[in-house]
Amino acid sequence: MTLFIYFQPYFHIHMGILKRFLAIVLLLIVLAAAGVFFYLQYLKPDYNAELQLPGLKDKVEVLYDDYGIPHIYAANEDDLFYAFGYVHAQDRLFQMEILRRLADGRLAELFGEKALKSDKFFRTLSFREHARKTIDSLYRDSTLPYVKAAKNYLKGLNHYISTGKTPIEFTLAGIPKTPFEEEDMQIIMSYIGYSFLATFKIEPVATAVYNKLGQQYYQDVMSQWPDSLYRLPVMKSEPDTSTQWLTSISKAVTKIEESLPYPTYEGSNGWVISGKKTKSGKPILSNDTHIQYAQPSVWYEAHLECPGFSIYGNFLAGTPVPALGHTAYGGWGITMFENDDADMYREKSNPANAGQVWFKDHWEDIHIRKETIKVKGEPDLALDVKSSRHGYLLNGVLDETDSIKDPIAFWWTFYQFPSHHLKGFYDLAHARDVNDAAKAVAPLVAPGLNIMWADTAGNIAWWATAKLPIRPTHTDPQRILDGASGNDEILGWYDFSQNPHIVNPARGVLYTANNQPADMGYGLIPGYYVPSDRAERIEELLFNDKSDWTEADSRVMINDVKASSHATLVRNMLSSVDKNALSAAAKQAYELLMKWDGSHGFENTEPAIYYRFVYEALHNAFDDELGKELSVALQNTYSLRRNIAAFCKNDRSLWWDDVHTATKETRGQIMTKSLNAAVSWLEKDLGIDMSKWEWKRVHTITHKHPLGILPLVGKYFNVGPLPIPGGRETINNTSFTLDSTGRYPVNAGPALRRIIDFSDPSTGFSVNPTGESGYFMSRHYDDQAKMFAEGGKRPELMNRKMIEKVMTGKTVFKP
Repeated sequence: MTLFIYFQPYFHIHMGILKRFLAIVLLLIVLAAAGVFFYLQYLKPDYNAELQLPGLKDKVEVLYDDYGIPHIYAANEDDLFYAFGYVHAQDRLFQMEILRRLADGRLAELFGEKALKSDKFFRTLSFREHARKTIDSLYRDSTLPYVKAAKNYLKGLNHYISTGKTPIEFTLAGIPKTPFEEEDMQIIMSYIGYSFLATFKIEPVATAVYNKLGQQYYQDVMSQWPDSLYRLPVMKSEPDTSTQWLTSISKAVTKIEESLPYPTYEGSNGWVISGKKTKSGKPILSNDTHIQYAQPSVWYEAHLECPGFSIYGNFLAGTPVPALGHTAYGGWGITMFENDDADMYREKSNPANAGQVWFKDHWEDIHIRKETIKVKGEPDLALDVKSSRHGYLLNGVLDETDSIKDPIAFWWTFYQFPSHHLKGFYDLAHARDVNDAAKAVAPLVAPGLNIMWADTAGNIAWWATAKLPIRPTHTDPQRILDGASGNDEILGWYDFSQNPHIVNPARGVLYTANNQPADMGYGLIPGYYVPSDRAERIEELLFNDKSDWTEADSRVMINDVKASSHATLVRNMLSSVDKNALSAAAKQAYELLMKWDGSHGFENTEPAIYYRFVYEALHNAFDDELGKELSVALQNTYSLRRNIAAFCKNDRSLWWDDVHTATKETRGQIMTKSLNAAVSWLEKDLGIDMSKWEWKRVHTITHKHPLGILPLVGKYFNVGPLPIPGGRETINNTSFTLDSTGRYPVNAGPALRRIIDFSDPSTGFSVNPTGESGYFMSRHYDDQAKMFAEGGKRPELMNRKMIEKVMTGKTVFKP
């Protein structure tokens, strides 16, 4: 006590110093935080500005509406695309940069060794080589209108790069700002084309199943995809030694795609209703493209206008022309055709010379191109890109394929011709009628697209656009082909006039949902078509006596979450269940599923039971024959999803027997076991009260930004999670991977929901999954996310007076 009294003055002195020190530290922290905040605020896109663009011919005005969507008014097309390039870059430069680096195999320069697998794969796919060939053959004449549009767009984009603000992602990831070139634009389109492919995931798996188990097993899970197309004569299967490496190709590519910073494409819905079935008397166009979710969202909206040209469009990063759009004359939407435009060939290597492969009756040299991949923090990697007459060789590109003995070549229609996408969509944006639109889309080669058209003259049309190969009748393009014999070579090409198409159908309705097109007279077109669930539901809703369709009616339909086919499937699965062998809870679940109509609303409990039941049934059927890895690979293919309804009804399938037991199991035993297991698992996971197993608890959406993985700050770049209705192959197709977790985070679905009634094309309606801006501090970064999840809409405006009423910013560009 005496000591305390003695030192008390000193304690007071030191405590005073400590308090002042802590106050100073706190002040510095506050000042630093304020500095960071104001810096981040400064980086936001400036929508109120007057700027000079060197070489501009006349004044350009950009009006931003209440969702941050730019409406650009210019005196001529050159200025219009020049200004648009600048505006697009201001909102989405990081997205453009990541996309061109991904497509070009240059992510490792930023992210080091962990991006090397992706870089090796995409460098081998050689998109830049194809871009050079396209430019040399189609874009050397700088007076062509579409070439001028591209050059002016790039001029604006690069002016922003040199003079505009640096996105925060560039600073955090250490990305240098470098100009974009015409080749960059083309490699972006190449990646978009690649993202449509199912070849890498399906053909190795299909071949592995066939090789391992033979025709009888194979036909039960593959032969009805598409219906009746692959019912081939029984052929002797190859030795099982290939199964492991075949599975490894699919697994390796799946892993790469799961880690990509830019999404791949999954499908889409679209329909056109003619004026004779609408209240307005004019066609209604509805379109929702299905793409893996990411942030920023895939589509960028803009309204471009100058004398003689006005369009409201949805643009991909780094591209000057809209992939979706409408004008005062007409408009179009797209879905994936899903035609099989790629093959894999197994070559025969020369045992005396690894640089040669056999073809018909002689050895041919493998071509080698030297590439260098720069890796952050590591020495450069030398890569030999090898190719045969059938395409680029995958061996050694993926770590999982190092042990493959025979070269595997990747053949793709896209490589066989220059890309006409820029010209095709430029011409489509300028089309005045259905004839102009048909001419615009005819040269498109790959990827295959369904293009739906409607115009104010009352026409509706659909074209399946692609260059379709003629294959030998004996080949099964779902499996890896023989590159050595010469028997599996492409025989030629169909003329575009032979592609599936319909103009002004008598029924007054057209739709596409990635389903198998009808036979046009020369057989069904091979393809990776999705299950017919969405197509059947669209038919159910569209084809009736209703003759007063409105945009609002189409909006209800585009948000539909009922999958009648799922209800039919689960009743077929339950038909073989032994109710006496079910637990009490499983009996309750049985009754719920038997009454289920397939609805996937927020409050529905049946979807959680249904998907777990399907998961258990598929694993119980496949794991014993295939092993876990190949079983999972098969279950994640559209092939199985296409076949699942027929498979689950097939009492005679060999798959139901567990090869590890002495008894022969039946479909009924497997289904009974699976339902019991599903309900038992759900009770442990979600509780014993079945009424609490609501879909919204397990089915959510998060839009992930490439920097969302960063500690502490990453969560500010992501948007979500948000509960969302819908499910696999509902019209509102909010899809997911079926796995062991019992959670169904949405990884793909509608990338917009867009509807235009052509009685007034100046006001369409749409919604974006998150928002228009790519900058996380902007209010337009996520201002549509809740609206999207709940099925809402907002206008697509083209009337200047209406735009000015909701204008939140104005930028003026001057010469």
